[in-house]
Amino acid sequence: MCDVQRCCALSAIHHDTLHQWKAWNYISAISNHRVILDYLWDMFQMGLYSRRNEHSEDVIRKLLLLDTINLSAHITTVVVDSSRCREALARRGPEAQSLLNLLQARMDLPLDHPAKRRHVGALIQLSRASGLYPECMILKGIELIGGNAVAGGGYGDVWKGSLRGQQLAVKVLKIFLKDDLTKLLKEFSCEAVIWRQLCHPNVLPFYGVYHLADNSTRVCLVSPWMESGNVVDFLKQAPQTDCVHLTRDIAEGLHYLHALKPCIVHGDLKGVNILVTPAGRACLADFGLATARDSKPIIMSSMSSSRTTGTLRWQAPELLNPESDEGDGRNSMPSDVYAFACVCYEMFSGELPFHEIPRDYSVILAVMSGKRPRRPLHDMCRIRGLSNDLWDLIEICWADRPSDRPTASQIMERLYALPHGHVDQRPLDEFDLSLSSRILDSQPEHPFADLAGLTDATDEIRQCKR
Repeated sequence: MCDVQRCCALSAIHHDTLHQWKAWNYISAISNHRVILDYLWDMFQMGLYSRRNEHSEDVIRKLLLLDTINLSAHITTVVVDSSRCREALARRGPEAQSLLNLLQARMDLPLDHPAKRRHVGALIQLSRASGLYPECMILKGIELIGGNAVAGGGYGDVWKGSLRGQQLAVKVLKIFLKDDLTKLLKEFSCEAVIWRQLCHPNVLPFYGVYHLADNSTRVCLVSPWMESGNVVDFLKQAPQTDCVHLTRDIAEGLHYLHALKPCIVHGDLKGVNILVTPAGRACLADFGLATARDSKPIIMSSMSSSRTTGTLRWQAPELLNPESDEGDGRNSMPSDVYAFACVCYEMFSGELPFHEIPRDYSVILAVMSGKRPRRPLHDMCRIRGLSNDLWDLIEICWADRPSDRPTASQIMERLYALPHGHVDQRPLDEFDLSLSSRILDSQPEHPFADLAGLTDATDEIRQCKR
């Protein structure tokens, strides 16, 4: 085929392609941005529009930068404009996947607080509705260690794994009935998206999602392996640990969750759901799945063990009494604070809350009648740092009325106002966050990578616009 014939054929293809693009609306054009970019790049490479030497690589680079800026602006428009946001949230399948990828990629680069809040809200809602999550979360090459899970629960079994020499905790989602699959995958996706946005020294890092045996329905949550286990097991091995430091760690993590917009309610705070890092610091774990609407606090425990035997010993009275006038029967920030007090009791006493009451039903009656665990008086409590001031804080945290309990911020103030004598000499943890990809490395390239150098390129952009 001669050059003229080839150009005519390409022109016909080009005409048909443009006709197809014109049929796309605003959201479809954004979700198909990669299709458009790849097509135009191929056209440039084939020299349809111009000879190869007519435009320098520098000019093309500037044009691509402008395209990246425009794409970012369009994404912001979608999350800010309510009608366009509703349209985006109605997308499913490949278009929803593309939008999720774009939202997460943009959030991995700096955003001002109001913009980030809107991006997070759109990301959570679209993930929950579509049952999908950004593809950058998917990890590959994990090897499970041993022939059995090392721990199990109502939500899933935990295996020990390895990737690039790093030990991992791999939590495999349990699916009991085939009918549960779609619902559970949607909830799993949303929980993974929320956990992906969290970053705090006292919150368990999230590395990503793993597909067991490359099966997209056998999904796992991946986090660092904590050799010391949970705080209960840790204190059994190190009974003389200063628990004031651990108390502050837990309060720091809780304050971080509650201060987020939208706020996050843990909903299942107890000793076995708090892990101890290699540096001896406590970090909140076992978030379960997010279930609340985004206009309200995000509850992180619907599929964890929040309704299983034993957990009610950490539950606030308003959660145990369906006829209570306090709250709506759902986990809340005040109920997290109540559970925090129970965790403190658990650490300083070495016993479960109401350990002297064997039947859970009797525990409910005790809590509803206003009873709380008695202050432990043995020597181990003193060694672990339980003082009068700290016990007073515990008592106000498990007050009967939610409105009488302090906020996580107020708890922090009280803890740091305690008399000196608890100097924290623990080192900082250094987790290998390279395992938790902060860019869309499953895509040909990060769609917003050029924004990292945007400040230095301002003059070039201005020249290119001319």
